[in-house]
Amino acid sequence: MNQCYTTILIVLVSVLFTFCSEPKILNHENKSLILEKYKKKVKEMFYHAYNSYVYNAYPYDELKPISCQGFDTWGSYSLTLIDALDMLVILGNRTEFERVSNLLEKTISFDKDINVSVFETNIRVIGGLISAHLLSYRLYIDKNSNELDVTKIKNLDPQWPCDGSLLRLAMKAADKILPAFDTPTGMPYGTVNLKYGVPKGETPITCVAGVGTFLIEFSALSRLSGDEKYEKAAMKAMDALWNHRSSINLVGNHINTVTGQWTGVDATIGSGVDSYFEYLVKAGIMLNKPELIEQFRTFQRAIDKYLLHDNWFFWANMNSGKKTLPLFSSLEAFYPGVLVLVGNLKQATKLVDNYHTVWRQYGGLPEFLNVQTKTIHNNREAYPLRPELIESLMYIIESQRHDLKYVEMAIDYVESIDRISRLDCGFATIKDVKDHKLDDRMESFFLAETLKYLYLIFDPENFLHNDIASSDFRIIKNNRG
Repeated sequence: MNQCYTTILIVLVSVLFTFCSEPKILNHENKSLILEKYKKKVKEMFYHAYNSYVYNAYPYDELKPISCQGFDTWGSYSLTLIDALDMLVILGNRTEFERVSNLLEKTISFDKDINVSVFETNIRVIGGLISAHLLSYRLYIDKNSNELDVTKIKNLDPQWPCDGSLLRLAMKAADKILPAFDTPTGMPYGTVNLKYGVPKGETPITCVAGVGTFLIEFSALSRLSGDEKYEKAAMKAMDALWNHRSSINLVGNHINTVTGQWTGVDATIGSGVDSYFEYLVKAGIMLNKPELIEQFRTFQRAIDKYLLHDNWFFWANMNSGKKTLPLFSSLEAFYPGVLVLVGNLKQATKLVDNYHTVWRQYGGLPEFLNVQTKTIHNNREAYPLRPELIESLMYIIESQRHDLKYVEMAIDYVESIDRISRLDCGFATIKDVKDHKLDDRMESFFLAETLKYLYLIFDPENFLHNDIASSDFRIIKNNRG
């Protein structure tokens, strides 16, 4: 009999600092009132975005908040509904969680003749389903007991956490993208057809993040289901990336997954690479694999040696270490949070302070900024309400016991988004941070990550903080024992 392990990884995410709001004067006496005020505000923002999607965009993937209609983006999965599902648990909304879970079980199919991103399907669909599955027990526990008997709960599978409708959907989605990993190197193609596998003529070239961002979700699937194939595939891809690093311990940004040849040799911690480094650390923690964290530390030393410049990270050639571009990309704002996880709080706070100055100037983080000229890269002016900076801020605030300086940053981020991006029908991507023109799209990660982690910042008593930080673990009884 396969042994079932429950693994809940709390991955928090990052965001914003305000462009023209008045500074908030906080002190220790009113801090709890301020936290409660902004917890309620973020909750209202979530439901404004969520209800706008449900009433105007479902069953499409995402909402167009300007035209107030839905459209498909990543595979016609009702993506926003899946991606935001675990937030309903965090908010304690059992009624809506059960309604949506039942709806997804009846309506979602992965047997479609459609090409999808392997990377996006994993992080948004599979990740969203697993997270909601694992957290769902919180809606049914007796707070006065340290025991959870799922056989007595109507809306939990009698074999939970080893089975359940959301877990089964996640496994079906994973089975559909597994053919992408069938390459000589074990590194996956970037695109797969849900019905027929890897499309004929599909390019083998993909970004590093598209290779190294599976281990968290796939290992959770394996340990919940007892089927090792998911974790083995993801681990083989991680090993391949590690074995293809340069002699100075850097990786490029694009690689041929069939031959292992590097097609993009710019080393960066940002766009195209970012989540590979993130998953080394977070999967290392989740799976208790210190060798993964040591791999990250090896990369970290090379990154500091070749890419670091005045608390910014430039791009450099992966083989020579010579700096090539003085670019900051908003996706690299994840990095301070990872540094906190490996114990480097000093560097993490310096980086966040730098990113904060960009936010203060523009009211959002542009996709690319030339650090030397202080100008935004052409056609990279957008801020699609990304979460990376908020995740990093979340980790810093937790480690600093809600230091008022960083709480004020979070307040400004909330007010900036609310003021610039709010529409009658949801929240819109900022098309250009220079003039705050808006684009007709609300990304699913705005609900699933950006608002979630802002909410957690202002809710220090949330179970996601306290279950893991204490010995408050529960005995789970199911029909296996």
